[in-house]
Amino acid sequence: MTEASDDIDPPIEEAPLQGVLAHVLSEMDGEDSNLRDIVASMGHRAFGPVMVLCGLFLMTPIGAIPGLPAAFGLINIAFAVQLLARRPYPWVPDILAKVQVPHARVAKAHAKVAPWLARIDNVIRPRLPSATEGPMLVLAALVAILLSATMVPLGLIPFGVVPAAFILGLMGLALIARDGVLMLIALSVSIGIFAWAGILVGGLLA
Repeated sequence: MTEASDDIDPPIEEAPLQGVLAHVLSEMDGEDSNLRDIVASMGHRAFGPVMVLCGLFLMTPIGAIPGLPAAFGLINIAFAVQLLARRPYPWVPDILAKVQVPHARVAKAHAKVAPWLARIDNVIRPRLPSATEGPMLVLAALVAILLSATMVPLGLIPFGVVPAAFILGLMGLALIARDGVLMLIALSVSIGIFAWAGILVGGLLA
């Protein structure tokens, strides 16, 4: 792993989905790594990329690794709280160094989804930037906290976190690209996700 940088390479902003995974693979440099180093490598604009990264990982077989859904949920909560506090540089807890991420799985996932990521990146662009800042940013952070909290219990269900991960990924893309239209879509869909998660959690507790 290389040391954390203060900036994100321009390709991540120009192609959020492809750029985030490419950045991770570059930082891993062919070796297994851990979540702390991966997140720290994103630098001072890590909030959006972290949401995208968590969403992508949890929607692939990587998300089936025991404990990873809960770990990603806690990461998102920590970052969303910092986003609410308007911290210029995210704090990454040392405990994330214990959560290992296999390079082989990341590379395999990237190879499979790369064509789809390129198609999605082609339709994302700066639109209604006001919906990604100010009061809307506060709302997005609160929704991210609630979505992330559902990952702890839903992580007990195989791929049960996929819907929440999908919304978090959309929100992260919106933040990176300043795409307010995408942010509004993500926030609207999150209402249905909360209802679905409530039904599943209720079933687990019954």
